[in-house]
Amino acid sequence: MTASWSVILNEIFTGSISTVLNVLKVLIPLMILIEFFHVYHVMEKLAKKLAPVTKVLGLSPPAILPLLVATVMGVTYGTGTLIEMNKRSPLPKKDFILIAVFFFTCHGIIETTAIWGTAGASMLVISVGRLLFAGVFTMVAARLPIFKGPEYAEEQQEE
Repeated sequence: MTASWSVILNEIFTGSISTVLNVLKVLIPLMILIEFFHVYHVMEKLAKKLAPVTKVLGLSPPAILPLLVATVMGVTYGTGTLIEMNKRSPLPKKDFILIAVFFFTCHGIIETTAIWGTAGASMLVISVGRLLFAGVFTMVAARLPIFKGPEYAEEQQEE
């Protein structure tokens, strides 16, 4: 069973376009939501309420939105949010690294938990376990000696 090059190329092209359109269906509303949050100062209010969480994780308060988006929706959308937010008000280098640590240890908690839940696992145990593991791992990473270097000390003084 072989397919002609035209069929293969057509499938690649239409598949790529379909994927891009599906990603845009989520990213465009998300960017509109971020703009809404920015205009109505929702992020500042949320950052104040969640300041204890960001402090424990070793992050600055503005890092909370990309962290929440990545935790709920996944790395792709969380990263898109982080890039968009960083254009407006740049985050310290330390925050970028710690957000990445948290992203990659606990991302897309809804879809991953749902997948394991359909296989019979306890969704509560998986969700809480992943959040705790990511939180502890990020807290430990935030306290590593690497963040005591001169490039991080300068950023700490600016805050």
